[in-house]
Amino acid sequence: MSGRDVLGGLTCDEVREAAGSFVLGAPGATEDAAVRAHLADCSEPHPEIAELGGVLPALAESVPIVEPPAALKGRIMAAAAAELAARAEVVPAAAPTPFPSPQERHARRSRASAGSWILRIAAVLAIVALGGWNLLLQGQLSAAQVHQRDIAAVLDVAAKPGSLTAVLRSDGGSGSGLAAIDGSGAITIAMQDLVPTTGASVYEAWLIGSDGVPAPLGSFKVGSSGTAYFAAKDLPPPPGAVLALTLEPGPNAKTPTLPIISKGAATAAS
Repeated sequence: MSGRDVLGGLTCDEVREAAGSFVLGAPGATEDAAVRAHLADCSEPHPEIAELGGVLPALAESVPIVEPPAALKGRIMAAAAAELAARAEVVPAAAPTPFPSPQERHARRSRASAGSWILRIAAVLAIVALGGWNLLLQGQLSAAQVHQRDIAAVLDVAAKPGSLTAVLRSDGGSGSGLAAIDGSGAITIAMQDLVPTTGASVYEAWLIGSDGVPAPLGSFKVGSSGTAYFAAKDLPPPPGAVLALTLEPGPNAKTPTLPIISKGAATAAS
């Protein structure tokens, strides 16, 4: 049923062309009714309708709606204007081209239909990919916001009278952060650029006093963001004590597993 029927309805090729706008609800009332009438009477299957329709719920659930960049409208309008200007250029007269036969016209419509169908599928895939990219960016933004809050919490402790602060740095590896200890011995640590933990492995925080003996403070896990926040209480250290992190095969370590990941001396605010 590739040709127009006797009642003047749409052809199969025309329905395939309109599939994308039909499932999105974009056609006008007349075209929408014509597509539905064709689908009701056509003996040929139209899987493109079901396939595109099946993609929409997944997109609605998985791809968040975001505001496009402000410059996007300008770029689109400029591209459209350039396209219209190119089409308006005068084309030099050429030798007359024979009018195609009905068979040739049908073959061209079929090729155009297939090409536009491929473009529609590519567009849907691009939307899904952009949605995934947007989710990735949102995840990165969320991790950054959490780390900013962690740093703010450490700075709140550091601002208290009698508090000590320590900048934790790595020795050529990854992992840096900021720690603060208030007068009661409450310790807060905010870290970034740590390698994520796997299995039972954990990061252990240590307090190393002037005697050089490390005392475990507790352990924590690190996710894919590489950031972490740790807090411990009732461990008042003397000025000059060193805070350190190690990566341990499991919790409740009694002695550090070398090498030390990151460390810094606790000093009073000047």
